Amino acid sequence: MGPPPRAERRPRRRGRQRHAGARLRPRRPASPPLAVEPVDLSSPLLRLDQPTPADAETIFAYCQDPLFEKYLTVPWPYTRAHADSFIAEYVPGGWASDLEYTWAVRAADAPELLGVIGFRVPDASLGYWLGAPHRGRGLIPEAQRLVIDWVFANGIVSTVNWQCLVGNMPSSRTAWRAGFTFTGEAPAVQVHRDGTYPPAWHGRLRATDDRAPKPGWPAGVAG
Repeated sequence: MGPPPRAERRPRRRGRQRHAGARLRPRRPASPPLAVEPVDLSSPLLRLDQPTPADAETIFAYCQDPLFEKYLTVPWPYTRAHADSFIAEYVPGGWASDLEYTWAVRAADAPELLGVIGFRVPDASLGYWLGAPHRGRGLIPEAQRLVIDWVFANGIVSTVNWQCLVGNMPSSRTAWRAGFTFTGEAPAVQVHRDGTYPPAWHGRLRATDDRAPKPGWPAGVAG
C-alpha cells in the first residue's frame, strides 16, 4: 500500500524573476489524508477484526513474552497502559491516517484474541505476532494470506515486504511458507527501541508470484 507518487515540479523558466514586491498567490492548505474504514477479513479458520478494550488484558499478558523483547519493536517493559494506548490510539490512528492497517487475529468461531497482524503502508511491509499458547497451529500463515490477498485484490501495492531480526526462526518460517522470496540481510527498516537499525532478514512477495515456498532462505528456515 504505497502513497501515490508526487507530481513533478515544473522547471522554472530561465530569465524569469520574481520582484521582491510582487504579490504571492496564497497556497492552498494541504488536503488531509483520507481516513480508511477498517475492514474485517475472514476464512473458515480465522477472523481478522479490530482489537477492542476487552482485548487489552490479553495483549498485555502476551506481550510479557521474552521473545517480544528480543525480536519485536513493542515497548519494553510492556505495561497495561501500552495495551490500552495501542487499542485506543495506535490502531485507529493508523487506519485514519492511511499509514498502517492492524487487525486482531481470532479463531473464526471464538472471540478470544490470539495475536495481531498489520500492514504498514509507507514500506509496504507485513508485521505480526501470536500469543505463545497459539503457536504451531498454522494461524499466522492463514492470517498472512488473508491480508496479502486483500492488499493485492484492492490494488494497494504490487509487492509486499517482510522482515525480521536475524535469527527469528518462527517469523522466517511463516514468511517462507507464505511464498516470500528471501532477498538478503540488511539493516532493519523500522527503528528499534534502542534507536538502532539492527541486522534483519528481508523478503518480498509480488502479486504475480506463486505462493509456493522458495529456495534460498537461511539454513534452518525451510522445512
